[in-house]
Amino acid sequence: MLSRLIVLLMLAGLVGCSRVTTVQSVQARPQRPSFLSTVYLRGTVGDRVPLIGAQVYQLHDSTGSIWVLTTQPPLRSGDPISIRGRIRYEEIPLAGQILQEVYIEEQQRLDLQEPP
Repeated sequence: MLSRLIVLLMLAGLVGCSRVTTVQSVQARPQRPSFLSTVYLRGTVGDRVPLIGAQVYQLHDSTGSIWVLTTQPPLRSGDPISIRGRIRYEEIPLAGQILQEVYIEEQQRLDLQEPP
């Protein structure tokens, strides 16, 4: 019985990881329910900005680009990347207006040989 449960959980994890999300779909609906806030993205690294203890980089795919916050080792522009990350949405009040910013908090870098 326990072994069946383990197999089912493993299969559920594989099914849940099999969908790569596009940057465009993240930006189109940033305020998703919490169970959909983890996404898998694949693309190339663009501009990078070092921070103290972290960095942000742009991830480009065929639909657009989005900023990614990470504490992982630095990347180079042009590097291919595949990640699992959490959608973050911030509202920033500025001069009487609310600016909305969507970015990804990187949770894990994935092997490009194995599709997420």
